[in-house]
Amino acid sequence: MQPGSALKIAVVAIGLLALGPARPAVAGNDPTVMLDVSRQVPRIERMMRELTQAVSDDPILMAGLRQASQDNDRLSDAAIAARDDAWRLQAKRGRGALLDAVLTNPMARQLALLRLPRAALISDLMMMDDRGALVAATRLSSDYDQSDEPKFNRTFSQGAGGLTIEEAAYDESSDDYVVAASATLADPVSGLPLGVLTANISLANLQR
Repeated sequence: MQPGSALKIAVVAIGLLALGPARPAVAGNDPTVMLDVSRQVPRIERMMRELTQAVSDDPILMAGLRQASQDNDRLSDAAIAARDDAWRLQAKRGRGALLDAVLTNPMARQLALLRLPRAALISDLMMMDDRGALVAATRLSSDYDQSDEPKFNRTFSQGAGGLTIEEAAYDESSDDYVVAASATLADPVSGLPLGVLTANISLANLQR
């Protein structure tokens, strides 16, 4: 993202901001957890602006994303689907070459460093290329191909400056409700969109 460019928020009917009154929901056995995140939009927007700027300023992340986008653009849809199938099988085993390629590459290490000072708020970060394929992540995701999910398609379709904030959803792995916020990553030189960054944010810590 170019410095100073404004984020554009997408409000999507399925899985996005609840703009009405706060709605109670159960987190574990606690019926007092409130899922309304509309009051937190300015804070989330600032956080995503800071994160996307940090990615834009990081030569390892930008070079890696450019290369991943070029490499994956050569793949057919069938090849992407085959990788997604392989990812799911490896995720069940908890190990595999594709998992290692995404979770331990230089970009993943840079994302981990980017998350570190925000670890109380951000449970994990993931980066997708311009096809919606996962190219780096700080935690194992259930899917490799994110192209059919709002985090990617609702965000990337907005172009540079795009932002999508989803409704809070229960995350079993962290035993917490998380808010997925996603922003388009643009080439700082050309301004063209290269991919999407998603931050899964702890709702409990966000509301403190």
